[in-house]
Amino acid sequence: MFVDSLVQVNSLVREVEDVKVMHVDQNCIYSIQEFMEKQQHIRASPVNSAQKDFEQKHEAAIGIIDRLIATVQCSFQTEAAVEQHSVKSKSMVQEKEEAREKARLLRIAKRDEEMLGDCIRLIDYMFQASLVQTVYEAVKQFWGRLDQKNVGKLFVISVDMTDQAIVLDPGIYDFLDMLQGISEGWFQTLSNLQSMTCVRQYDQFCKVQNHQTVKDIMMKDRVYLGYQENIQDFITGAVEDAQANSNSTFERYRKIFEFGKAWDSAAFNEKEHNYDELSVQMDKMRWFQEELASFKIPLVWGIIVVNGQGLKDKLVPIPEAALTCMRNCLLGLARVKCKECYGRYDQANKQLDQREKDLSKFANYVKMYQTIQEDREEMEDLMFEVEQMYSLLRDFKVRMIDEDEFYYEGLKDKESDFANKKMIEASHFISEMKEEMALETYQRALKVEEEMKSVSEELFTGSFIDPEKIVVAHEVLEELDKIHETRVKALEERAATFTDYEGLLGPAPQVQADEESNGHFQFAEVAKTRKVFDDKLKLWEVTAQCQEMAHNWNVSEFVKVDVEAMNKQVMASYKTANGLTRSLDGDEVAVRVKGMIEEWRERMPCILDLGNPALRPRHWEKIFKKINLAYKGPTSANSISLTQLEGNGIFDVREYVSEVSANASGEFALEQSLEQVIAAWADLELPIMNHRNQKDLWILGDLQDVITLCEDHSVTIATMMGSRFIHGIREKVELWEKKINQASDVIDEWYTVQRAWMYLENIFSAEDIQRQLPSEAAKFKQVDKFWKDLFRKVRQKEKLCMDAFHIAGILERLKWANDTLDHVQKQLEAYLETKRAAFPRFYFLSNDELLSILSQTRNPHAVQEHMCKCFDSINRVVFSETAPAEIVGMSDMIKEYVPFVQPVVTGPIVEKWLSDIEVAMVNGLYDSSKRALLAYPEDGTNRTQWLLEGEYSAQSKILVDQQFWTAETEKALKRIAGGEASGMKDNIDFHNEQLKNSVSIVRMKLTKNQRVLMGALIVLDVHGITVLENLLEAGTSSLDDFDWSKQLRYYWIPEGEEVETSLISMVSDDCVCRQTIACFKYSYEYLGNTPRLVVTPLTDKCYMTLTGAMHLNYGGAPAGPAGTGKTETTKDLGKALAVPVVVFNCSDGLDYKIMGRFFSGLAQAGAWACFDEFNRIQVEVLSVIAQQMLTVTQAIRQRKEVFEFLGNEIPLNRRFGVYITMNPGYAGRAELPDNLKALFRPVAMMVPDYGLIAEIILYSEGFNAAKMLARKMVNLYRLSSEQLSKQDHYDFGMRAVKSVLVMAGHLKRQNPDLEENVTLIRALRDSNAPKFLSFDLPLFSGIISDLYPEAVIPDVDYGKLKTEIENQLRLVNLQVVPSFLTKITQLLETQLVRHGVMLVGLTMTGKSTNSNILAKTLTQLKKDGSNDPAHQLTKIFFLNPKSITIEELYGSFNENTGEWKDGLVAILVREAVSDTSDNKKWVNFDGPVDAIWIENMNTVLDDNKMLCLSNGERIKLPPSMTVMFEVNDLAVASPATVSRCGMVYLEPVHLGWKPLIQTWAEKFEAKFPKYAKDIGKWALSACEEALPYIREECQEAPGIPSMDANLVQAYLRMLTAFISETHQLMPEGEGKPIKQDDDALKLVRIYTAMCAIWSLGANLHENSRSKFVSRIRPRLQLFCPEIPDGGDLYMS
Repeated sequence: MFVDSLVQVNSLVREVEDVKVMHVDQNCIYSIQEFMEKQQHIRASPVNSAQKDFEQKHEAAIGIIDRLIATVQCSFQTEAAVEQHSVKSKSMVQEKEEAREKARLLRIAKRDEEMLGDCIRLIDYMFQASLVQTVYEAVKQFWGRLDQKNVGKLFVISVDMTDQAIVLDPGIYDFLDMLQGISEGWFQTLSNLQSMTCVRQYDQFCKVQNHQTVKDIMMKDRVYLGYQENIQDFITGAVEDAQANSNSTFERYRKIFEFGKAWDSAAFNEKEHNYDELSVQMDKMRWFQEELASFKIPLVWGIIVVNGQGLKDKLVPIPEAALTCMRNCLLGLARVKCKECYGRYDQANKQLDQREKDLSKFANYVKMYQTIQEDREEMEDLMFEVEQMYSLLRDFKVRMIDEDEFYYEGLKDKESDFANKKMIEASHFISEMKEEMALETYQRALKVEEEMKSVSEELFTGSFIDPEKIVVAHEVLEELDKIHETRVKALEERAATFTDYEGLLGPAPQVQADEESNGHFQFAEVAKTRKVFDDKLKLWEVTAQCQEMAHNWNVSEFVKVDVEAMNKQVMASYKTANGLTRSLDGDEVAVRVKGMIEEWRERMPCILDLGNPALRPRHWEKIFKKINLAYKGPTSANSISLTQLEGNGIFDVREYVSEVSANASGEFALEQSLEQVIAAWADLELPIMNHRNQKDLWILGDLQDVITLCEDHSVTIATMMGSRFIHGIREKVELWEKKINQASDVIDEWYTVQRAWMYLENIFSAEDIQRQLPSEAAKFKQVDKFWKDLFRKVRQKEKLCMDAFHIAGILERLKWANDTLDHVQKQLEAYLETKRAAFPRFYFLSNDELLSILSQTRNPHAVQEHMCKCFDSINRVVFSETAPAEIVGMSDMIKEYVPFVQPVVTGPIVEKWLSDIEVAMVNGLYDSSKRALLAYPEDGTNRTQWLLEGEYSAQSKILVDQQFWTAETEKALKRIAGGEASGMKDNIDFHNEQLKNSVSIVRMKLTKNQRVLMGALIVLDVHGITVLENLLEAGTSSLDDFDWSKQLRYYWIPEGEEVETSLISMVSDDCVCRQTIACFKYSYEYLGNTPRLVVTPLTDKCYMTLTGAMHLNYGGAPAGPAGTGKTETTKDLGKALAVPVVVFNCSDGLDYKIMGRFFSGLAQAGAWACFDEFNRIQVEVLSVIAQQMLTVTQAIRQRKEVFEFLGNEIPLNRRFGVYITMNPGYAGRAELPDNLKALFRPVAMMVPDYGLIAEIILYSEGFNAAKMLARKMVNLYRLSSEQLSKQDHYDFGMRAVKSVLVMAGHLKRQNPDLEENVTLIRALRDSNAPKFLSFDLPLFSGIISDLYPEAVIPDVDYGKLKTEIENQLRLVNLQVVPSFLTKITQLLETQLVRHGVMLVGLTMTGKSTNSNILAKTLTQLKKDGSNDPAHQLTKIFFLNPKSITIEELYGSFNENTGEWKDGLVAILVREAVSDTSDNKKWVNFDGPVDAIWIENMNTVLDDNKMLCLSNGERIKLPPSMTVMFEVNDLAVASPATVSRCGMVYLEPVHLGWKPLIQTWAEKFEAKFPKYAKDIGKWALSACEEALPYIREECQEAPGIPSMDANLVQAYLRMLTAFISETHQLMPEGEGKPIKQDDDALKLVRIYTAMCAIWSLGANLHENSRSKFVSRIRPRLQLFCPEIPDGGDLYMS
């Protein structure tokens, strides 16, 4: 039953598979539209299509299924009918047989019915498989048409040209749409066929959910998708090939296209043109036409036929139209030039025909001939140009009108007549007449000489030589003027004319014969007469002038006479007269005039004295009295004339007049000086300023200018008082002397008051201080009232300086205020000293910090922020929840909680409960340690529960661990001494097992506190094992052996026993530490849960030296290079003994007072101080420090309980210790004085054992193969330091090693299953790659490969971080450059292991952008809900350290006010520290690093994280804070600085210059969308050509280096400036365009080219500019045809 149906279906599906849904002819060529229409016709034609065939076959399949169902259902009906009609009786056997048969048939029928569903599904599957096969065949056929060895043409496309590129139509995306449309057409055709399983009448037999269509099947079929991908790639490749070939084929016609775009016939016709330009342009058009003649229209590339007919039709009219316009222009130009040339030749011929024989006319004729001769070459050039134009017109077949032909032929005749006739005839005529005319010229010249001689003789006769005429000199001058105008001038003009004629005609024979004439006629009489006339004229002019001035001087009021001008006039006249007596020898007039002037010259000294402006009425009174004239007051001097003075014999007493005048000048100078003093103070207001922005609270401003003025004027007045001319103004000078002196005194007192008042005002404004110092507060209020009243008066009435300084009683009141404030300040200092004495750790706080605490005694919580400065490791104290005034415990930075044995009750006396906290801290740790000791497990190898769950402090656990190590080792030594040789080996095995268990704990999931504890414990345990191995190797067998006694050992002294320590104290039931002969009580200073220093042999030696020094009451002085562990070793020894260690970074700003306060605090608190970079302190201060140190040391040695220090009796805690670290030989270091050296035991700290340190830290981080990894790591750093280049920012020292180990531990915890060597390699790569230069990275990678040849390092997936960085870059319109993105992630990786980071690189490498983008990225990730602890809200604090002084950077004491003023660093760090959240705070020093200011940051950058200020204040940096530097290089930074910072090096290669252009184009597109892309493309092209050439072939200006990015940035900025409204280019949407589109585009092209020259080539040396222009000119001409072929583009 089913077989027949299935056979029918099988036959049917074979027919379905033969239906074609696609057909591609082998020899047809289609457009896309034609191809798609044909395929649509094949699929869905109304008459005969694949769709109709499918529908018929589908209906046939439905029919087969219907018949099958009917047959199955019929079997049920047949059985029922047989049973109904069977009435014949049967035996029981037959009935049973029939029943069985019926049951069998029924089962068969039911089974058949059940199988109907499977059969329908099978038929549906077969039918759908055939449809799938149909699609396979279609896609296979299509691919077969394409995949041939010699594939035929299939598609035709057209080509066009745009501004940007050669464009094919249709393009790649059109073809892809076509392929998509065809495949969708197949699926659409097949989707119309309903699945058999979905036919409603078959629901009872089969129900199928999620039926897959043919499309669903094909979209998952790899074969089909492979065909589709092949077809798509093939056609895409074909179109791309066609595009590439079209580019190379048709790009040659772009010049024509560009020319056509720029061509404007109207503009061309408006401009002036010359033959050369038109010739070049017309040849260019002819070349265009020749190019287009070779234009191939159909081009075949594979299956693509490119039809270029449309492009050709578009290009052909361009040269034709331009050539027509140029022909017309050339014709018009030729016509104009021809007429011009014709006119010039015609005029010349006519002029040459006019021959004259008169001398003057002949001379003009010769001159005209010479002019024509000079112009002849120009006329010939013009003629040649006309001939060229007409030749070119004929060449381009241009028809000329008759008039043009007439003029051209006439021109040739005129030119021939001119050259062959006229010029020759004129030359002959001139030659014939020249000698005759030269002779006539000579004769006329002789006549001029005779006439001029008679004039000369006349000047020595008559009134011209009569001395009596002196009184009427003006009449003589009139006669001279008449002679000059009528005779001398005329004769001179005739002489000049004849000289010109001689030049034209040549000299006469007589002149040639005269040897003295030099070939020219000499007008000797003319020159001689002119000289005589000029002297006579000058003589009589001086005479007339002297007569007039003498009259004016004599009769005028003398005070109105300008004696200085008079003196100059007399001197000048005398000089002239003296010269005339020599030139006019024997002239009586000259002699007489000279005598007159000489008489005035002798009188002038006296007249000058009388005219002295310094003469006052008192001086004139003396002069009048001397010459016996009655003096009637100032009017007498004002009305007297020189004649009157002369008549009374003034010139007879000239010596007396001179003396009076000299005295007057001296007095006048003093008066002027005094007036200047008075004027300087007249309008000078007293500078005052508001204090703390409070109303009615004022202070003096900067009085430096006023002080300088006082000092200068004091000197001036003192000089005046010593002058011999002071008598006249003595009283006035003495008055101002008193004023200036009082002003100086008042300023000194006022400033002194202000210093004290400003300091105390802030203090006594706190109610707590007022309550504690009531008497001093009352006195201060009196001064405060006086202060405010004084400034109220100054602001309202006495605004001027002198007025303010002379307020009644001000000096006495200021002195009273000073005395009062001085008393208050002393009492305050005494008060603070009592507080410090009560709690000595207050000595380590600045006065401001201490006062801040004391002013808030009613609020104990306010002391929390200062807690870590008093107790280095206590971050917070914990207040009781039930009793708010009680403190029940303490916690450190990572929140380890240590309870107190007894709660501390806070109260108003803050120093008391802080002292109680100190006691509670010691008791709490003692209790914790003792309980931990008692609870230590018997099986020391199984102490997991004790370590992780015990309620003891981490410090106590480490202490107990060290005690048991000591005890176990001494047991082993005793066993050895007792004869058990294996005692030490068993001990080593025990501790190795213990270490193994500790390392296994590290690999567990631990809290932060537990992990830090285990790390510190493992570090100490590994060192302990190393010591044991050394003891075994040395054969140590006794407790007294030095190899054992030199170790730092811990003992718990049982109750009942007593031990004497090195500090002369007895210890019982407590812990002591021993090393060699030294013994110290464990001090129980809370250290917090912190890492411990890896102890190396160098560390042991340092420990031994320092403990020995302490035993002998010396200090310690570790010295050595940076990164050798000087400071950390000292601190760790303090941790080992649980002694408080105060680390302070020394600077040259420290003075002896601050250091004295430190020593006082150390001596009373029994603390240690580690003065880092101690030799930076000035030598003068070091000498005082030596004396202070000696005082304390001697008191310790003398076992005093109390001693005198700095004038005070203070208690002594013999635990006092001072340690200094030094980097000898670094910049800014001083040599220690000998008396200071003697107080310290030196320790040489050299290179530590990197391998041992690395091994121990790796163990503490949970690495199994720590020893092998450490060895390879050390080799890596050694090879790197040897093989890589030497750079200032490279550091392969201890700090670099440690940062790698920290990162390795971090990675180990993140990826515990990763191979250990891979983890370490990743850490090495991620820690070091950021700082390496690009050429060192391959070398570094090679070293790693050599050391770890088998390791494969997986790439890090930064996921969301990378995505967000890209997003942030795009938000600020910056480009995503992979290598720059890597640098941003490297900055983050470096920050994770270093809190000090330097971004190093040249300018324009993206340093600031790097940090800014990272900050924005981390902020956004946090806002988006990231749980990564590295992703936090980030704020950057910027400053430039080199733009200000070091005082402004860190802070300083004001010399005038005495108050401390924070610098920028202190302000920014305080602001960052005040934010106690997890938000990241970056302080960014954007500026150069030098060896001076950066040294103050040393304790900030190392593990101390402490900013130390010169006022003694220390600011602790939180873990959320990072100190960043953006520097150009580290050439002057010390190794100490370099080793403390993580480095991220940015090179130009990481960013390049191309992103600058891309970013600029994107931003510029908003304003000029029409031009932005083109300009970007042009700029990129220009830079690609120019920059490599500049670097390789050109020389820049000396001392002015540049980078590629600098030049590109300058280029872009210049483009922005020029392409703007200012230069006639209107931005999009901001108004009506100023220029037409074509003109605007032309301007843009020119600006783009011009800016390239002026920016990219701006920094070139003069010698390289011509080379640069020659190189870049062709590249600029590609987009800017306006660039000329020659000339200097810099000057264009």
